[in-house]
Amino acid sequence: MLRKCLWSCALIAASFQPLSGVEYDGEKSYLLETKYDICIVPPQVNDAIAKGVMVIDLKKAKALHEQKAYFYDAREKRHFQKSRVKGARPVHFELSKAEYMVIELPKEKEQPLVFYCYGESCANSYEAALAVRKLGYKNVYWFLNGFNEWKEKGYPLD
Repeated sequence: MLRKCLWSCALIAASFQPLSGVEYDGEKSYLLETKYDICIVPPQVNDAIAKGVMVIDLKKAKALHEQKAYFYDAREKRHFQKSRVKGARPVHFELSKAEYMVIELPKEKEQPLVFYCYGESCANSYEAALAVRKLGYKNVYWFLNGFNEWKEKGYPLD
């Protein structure tokens, strides 16, 4: 029985093939694709726009930061704790509900909210932005190139 279970696990593991890798702070993460065409890929910009999420670049993100927009960091907790965009709040993934939880939301639904993660290949911020958009917030932004670009430019960090 144990042998059969181990064999099944080995077959499942072998069916995953790396699609691409993202390196951050000396660690590498991989996107995977199974032989059944189930694929974890970053969202498309057109999809974000169609769902009411505004896609922004570094220049617009910086302008919104200067205007005191709320920034939300969808990276892993340990990376958030190490460094983040100045004033950013964390986004949590609620495993039991399989959804992103944004806890510190403003009462005013018109307030600009900017979501970011590692960069273009990271879908966490996109998913969190969609979740907040569904709550009725009007000015939801997805900072496509995220933390890495912000940090490289030398913009304010906590």
